[in-house]
Parts: sequence; C-alpha cells; structure tokens
Amino acid sequence: MRTPAPYDVVVSLAGHDRGKLFQVIAAQDGRLLVCDGRNRKLEDPKLKSPKHVRIVAAGGSAPATDKDIRQTLAQTAQEAAAKEGKLLGEG
Repeated sequence: MRTPAPYDVVVSLAGHDRGKLFQVIAAQDGRLLVCDGRNRKLEDPKLKSPKHVRIVAAGGSAPATDKDIRQTLAQTAQEAAAKEGKLLGEG
C-alpha cells in the first residue's frame, strides 16, 4: 500500500477523529498535514501519522479554500456511499 500523497483523501483509522475524512495538504517530517475544512482548516492542519490513515481517493488539485476541501470530501463521501450501495445490491 502506498503512502498518502498531497491532495489524497484519507480516512482516519485512529484517534478521536477515527472514521472522519480528511484531505492531505502536505507531508512534513514523515507525518501528514490533514484538513477537513470545518474543524481543521488550512490555517491549522492536523499532524497525522501515515500509518493511522487509509487512502480513500487519489489526489486531485490543490485546495484554495476550506470550502474547496469540504466540497471534495462531500463528493468523495457521496461516491463511496453510492459504491457501497451497489456492493450491497441497492443500485
């Protein structure tokens, strides 16, 4: 499994934010800077260990605002739900 790269969408596997989606903004000293655009904004990204996240979607373009991050995460969540629904025979 590859290490998350900037602009990948990841899900947290550990910590109080377990299960939440984040967008990787950068890598710094072997750790990831992640944002969700709501609780963790571009001005104050969270440091997260790469082993505590799983890639959900490959990277896209660099977010310019917190709104861009929220839109990317919402779209990724919607696509994942649709995909899971098809796997469960709903679609």
